[in-house]
Amino acid sequence: MASLGCALGLLLWLLLLEPRLGEGYRPSEEPAMTPASPEAPPGPPGALESPQMLISTAVPGPLTLTVESSQAAIFGTFSPQVSQPGCGQRSMRIAGGLPAAERKWPWQVSLQARDRHMCGGSLIASRWVLTAAHCIIGHEEYTVRLGDTHSHSHSKTTLVVPVEDIVCHRFYDAKTLRHDIALVLLSFSVNYSSYIQPVCLPERAFHVESGTECWVAGWGRLAGGETVSVHLQETKQLILHYKKCNQILLTRLGSLRNLVKKGMICGYQDGKSLCKGDSGGPLVCELNATWVQVGIVSWGVGCGRKNYPGVYTEVSFYKDWVIGQLSQARSWDSAGFFPLLCLLLPLGVLVAP
Repeated sequence: MASLGCALGLLLWLLLLEPRLGEGYRPSEEPAMTPASPEAPPGPPGALESPQMLISTAVPGPLTLTVESSQAAIFGTFSPQVSQPGCGQRSMRIAGGLPAAERKWPWQVSLQARDRHMCGGSLIASRWVLTAAHCIIGHEEYTVRLGDTHSHSHSKTTLVVPVEDIVCHRFYDAKTLRHDIALVLLSFSVNYSSYIQPVCLPERAFHVESGTECWVAGWGRLAGGETVSVHLQETKQLILHYKKCNQILLTRLGSLRNLVKKGMICGYQDGKSLCKGDSGGPLVCELNATWVQVGIVSWGVGCGRKNYPGVYTEVSFYKDWVIGQLSQARSWDSAGFFPLLCLLLPLGVLVAP
């Protein structure tokens, strides 16, 4: 009788759980996105010379790219459903009149595999990191390194956290790098300090005018060489919106196919731009002494090439997607049924905005 009672109890529990599972998993005729295997990746982690066939024609004559700089051209709001209280703040020690680098970008993280830097990322909550989908390849066991501007040192502030799960956008396209966005779930929550802080995320209506000065940082290769920087590098970027950016790249590359599309945003600073290894890192802008992430490093043409803007995934465009994934994870966790099961099911549960 006891075993029969247990069986009936289990059956009842499964029947109660079934509606929730039905809501979480909705099969689609379109197969879920599967990260490329290490044997045949679409490109090396952090590679920025995509989309495919980007440089297929001769480059035309000189083109002057002029962007008027502006420091007060941002308007909009942060997302209270995503951003943490006190996000986008930094506490820096001043040395010689300059901010100490180790506290300048406290949300910057290094996504690593086998103790090797693969891509950048940004801390957006105590257990969540935002990065680029093209950074995720094969079945690597990833870790996230926080609290340090050195990619391999072991200082008192360094924290290395194993990755529990990764959610890539279901419509990510490795050829065009559309929907190049992913969320990384840490195996445990991190404690905030002056070295580890979350960055703020924008609402969908958040707008940054062209020419606004923003910043990008990363551990990518230096000046297009083979040497990867072990120290966090930073550079200023002037914002370009996708239509203007697309026009510039089409002219420079002689391409007839649109390369920069809605959901992307560009940054430009002559001779200072993205390089391999910077992928996944945040493009941040300051608004009222608060730092907001407007982009994710996605792709570019070479490293620091004159008149070639770098291309980023526009974070505000994917605000609803980010909220959906975090809310879904929280609801399962609070219900006590298979925490974060939604991240383990096929990506049919991930609905694009």
